[in-house]
Amino acid sequence: MTSPEIHPESPTLRDAMLLSDGRLFAATRSTRFDSTSFAGVEFYDPSAPTSEYIDRIVLGAGVPPTHVAALIAELADVGAAALVLRAHDASDSREWTPTDQHPALAVLHHSEGDWAQLANVLRSLLSAHSIGQVAGVRMGDLFGLANAIATLADGAVSIVDSAGQVVGYSTHSEQPIDDARRRTTLLLQEDLSIASDSRYRSLLRASEARHFPSSTDQFGRVGIAVRASGELLGSIWVIQIDPSPASRTRSLLQEMEPIVAQHLLRAREDAGDRDNRTSGLLRTLLEDRKHARGAASQLLIRPETGWTVVCFRVNTFDDVEAVRGLHRVLHLAISVSGAAFPGSHSAVVGSQVVTLIPGPHAAAVQTFTQAVLRTDGALIAGIGTRAHDINGIIRSYREAGATAGVLMSSLHHDEEHHARIATFDEMRDRLAILQVADLIEGLDAAVGDAASTLAAHDAAQGTDLTRTMRVYLDQLGSVRETANALHVHQNTVRYRLDVVRTELGIDLDSPDTRLWLWLRLSVASRNAV
Repeated sequence: MTSPEIHPESPTLRDAMLLSDGRLFAATRSTRFDSTSFAGVEFYDPSAPTSEYIDRIVLGAGVPPTHVAALIAELADVGAAALVLRAHDASDSREWTPTDQHPALAVLHHSEGDWAQLANVLRSLLSAHSIGQVAGVRMGDLFGLANAIATLADGAVSIVDSAGQVVGYSTHSEQPIDDARRRTTLLLQEDLSIASDSRYRSLLRASEARHFPSSTDQFGRVGIAVRASGELLGSIWVIQIDPSPASRTRSLLQEMEPIVAQHLLRAREDAGDRDNRTSGLLRTLLEDRKHARGAASQLLIRPETGWTVVCFRVNTFDDVEAVRGLHRVLHLAISVSGAAFPGSHSAVVGSQVVTLIPGPHAAAVQTFTQAVLRTDGALIAGIGTRAHDINGIIRSYREAGATAGVLMSSLHHDEEHHARIATFDEMRDRLAILQVADLIEGLDAAVGDAASTLAAHDAAQGTDLTRTMRVYLDQLGSVRETANALHVHQNTVRYRLDVVRTELGIDLDSPDTRLWLWLRLSVASRNAV
């Protein structure tokens, strides 16, 4: 779709309405918006002479409804371009309908956001050399915006959100970049957390763009923090190889900052809507068998082509950090899987990020999962088996989630020697044992059995017979291997086995007793992980 043309050399009221992305509107359509240009933007001040508002858009912040008619007459007499009044939604404009029809003055309505942000956006239209380049960029297209700014700045551009995620970057091949920019482009995340980046902290303290020359190479940076209504939305960074035009780049970023804020806000809204829709449909597909097929159709999923589910979790006890981590993983999973697997879907479902990947290649799924895990040492991932129907996709989801859950538990037990990624096939036996655990816990036979006898003796006497028996059975009855695993002498193992046989009366020569005891002890040890 062709973007509406904006005329930066002589901005009109129509241009102002287009750039405001729906936040500025009129109660009625009129050709005057196309023909009326403006030369400035001013807040209404009752103490100022009205002659100051000639050819200006006047922002009527705080003007009471009873004074509107008189103010419109005054501004029309001096030749103001337009008056902007607050309105919460389009229906509010009916309150001003009689005055909206004034023949000499356009009355517009401001639907949301703060007045200062609106003023900055409208004033940016008066910067002809910059707004002309970005006028054709679709609102919310941060990659297109980065390319437009890079053309103006003659340097590679990155747009970073407030969490340190790279949400847009320029792709002009003739503009050189350094290793840091190359890494952040690949990972879609800044090398340093924004809390520990001295340049970023310095930028947040500044009210304007800043130049950061490099002390090690030619790749300096010019950056500016982007805000709206006092909220930090992110930042823009331009690679500045030649420091001489840095002041021009700083001026450019200061002019562009309100426009970038509009784009970031729209991108955030779009992402939120998209994520909510995808999350809802994925949850329906994976957890609601009755409506799963309909959800798959809306997601354009053809199960017969083969799909694999990957579940990511964040290994942290901090609930706030877990939520932040999940959204970082979601952003990365969407970006990476979207490029490698067209048609893939990712969403936060419960306490994990679920990614549904099309295609028959297990190696490609592994590569994708490893790429995501490399960005954060606190991530773990489980991979389900490939599915070719709706029920198979649901099963793959359960498999991936169960695998991730076991990995998470194992990681808490022993962070040094446990993997952070596994397939369901690799964890199948262990998961089966955990399923048996659920069955055993509800059996009357578990009350007062050999495992209970060992546990009671250990509690009363301070012995370690339970662990000794579990290791002994794991080692297939080898005294030597058991001693090695427990780091004790073989005679110590023999003595403990004799206590089990003679004092506790447990028949270790019975196959049934050994099998039942091994199941009970194995289940207990895994539940304790």
